Amino acid sequence: MQPIFVGRQPIFDDQENLVGFELLFRAGHLDAASVTDGDLATSDLLRSAFIDIGLQHLVGEHLAFVNLTRGFLEHEVITSLPPEQVVLEILEDIEIDAEVIAAVRRLKAQGFRIALDDYQFQESHSELVELADLVKLDVLALGGQRLEQEVTTLGAFDVELLAEKVETAEAYARCQALGFSLFQGFHLSFPHVIEGQRLESLEVALLRLLRALQAPDPTPAELEELIAAEPGLAIQLLRIANSPAYRGSRPTDSLYNAILRLGQGRIKRLAMLMVLRGTGNPTHGLEQVMIRARMGMLMARALGLHPEECERYFTLGMLSGMDRVLGVPLRHILGELHLSTEMEQALMEGAGPLAPLLATIAAFEGPTPPLDSTNAPVPAPVSSRLYLEAVRWTEDLLASLAEN
Repeated sequence: MQPIFVGRQPIFDDQENLVGFELLFRAGHLDAASVTDGDLATSDLLRSAFIDIGLQHLVGEHLAFVNLTRGFLEHEVITSLPPEQVVLEILEDIEIDAEVIAAVRRLKAQGFRIALDDYQFQESHSELVELADLVKLDVLALGGQRLEQEVTTLGAFDVELLAEKVETAEAYARCQALGFSLFQGFHLSFPHVIEGQRLESLEVALLRLLRALQAPDPTPAELEELIAAEPGLAIQLLRIANSPAYRGSRPTDSLYNAILRLGQGRIKRLAMLMVLRGTGNPTHGLEQVMIRARMGMLMARALGLHPEECERYFTLGMLSGMDRVLGVPLRHILGELHLSTEMEQALMEGAGPLAPLLATIAAFEGPTPPLDSTNAPVPAPVSSRLYLEAVRWTEDLLASLAEN
């Protein structure tokens, strides 16, 4: 696990009700960040906020304000963000031209709200201001008279005004009198840093997944095989598929169903977010996890279960060894996934209807093969054959991922 950090500063309305948070790149527990590469900082923030920590943990039901560099105005990953909850801030150092206007127009068409950050009006920007939903004015930088001029000029446009860097009670009262409806600054609340954990990624597996997603109509089964080889991505997809936005009437324990639920386009964008900042080497123990996953599926097939149930058993086998691969307590992983009670009971307590299958798989990792037992889901000769099949499948999969 790699520690990651996101700065978060609250934004309030004129009644001091919390409206949202501006999310800020941070490299550690610091009040500010020294950003030398805007695109790199943006990619890190997007992955940390929307993949690793999760928007629900960062802002709850409130709005998330996210700064965008010019390079991200048309980046495909932006379309994976929830437009109903995200306000995209156009940074002040972006040169406004026809390409920027066109990109903002497309983002608006997709349902995003647009904010102009640290803005100072220019007549040539009129078309952009007309597209904007709100404008953020830096109270400290503008000073008294210039601030009033900006407010008067922007009054001709249908935009909401946000006063940022409101550092004193006097500045707050003055901005209220000028008609600002949103406020941000030290007088109301200091920013603070949220720390999370980033799961290490297998860069090769992610790139293979992206390559597969470029092909016409890859099957969910093909995507599942690639995603399953990257434990961090598999966990994130299950977590997102079981989030309130996607879970529907009941959670899914199946990676296959998670793929169907999210759709190829969203999976592609999530994988891209991980590739932007996720690098690493194959983790020790990955082979054993994949054997467990494949063994679970093969045993479910031998029991004549429905294909959807077989997918659940693949997930069950994979999660049963995930803590060793990622170096993360299993309870922490399961807390992010919101799986069914049966799955959690088998994984955490070794109890319930799914537990005998897990016990059979684990027995093959001991010094002697498992003996036939009345509790075993399938006879010992069958489970022995299936285990060897799982070993061969895993060796073939890992070999293919190692190819140039």
